[in-house]
Amino acid sequence: MSTSKMSSNQTLKDTIFKEFLKNPALGPSEMAEKLDANYNSVKAAFAKLAEDGFLDRPSRGTYEPSIPGIILDLIERVEALEEAVNR
Repeated sequence: MSTSKMSSNQTLKDTIFKEFLKNPALGPSEMAEKLDANYNSVKAAFAKLAEDGFLDRPSRGTYEPSIPGIILDLIERVEALEEAVNR
């Protein structure tokens, strides 16, 4: 994978998710090409993002951002930060 297109401290899944939010029209094939990454790795990352609730898969090969899943994750992260600060 091209290091110029992916930060060394981000996982492929994180990079894919951020790129997908910028351009939700990108499917696994287009994303693999854009990131110069292995198609099967990208496809697996899309599947994991869907499994984790960050993406919806309305039909085979198409994905959409899961707004409720993303918001719930952000709420949990904020709550964890607030808890850590208040200790």
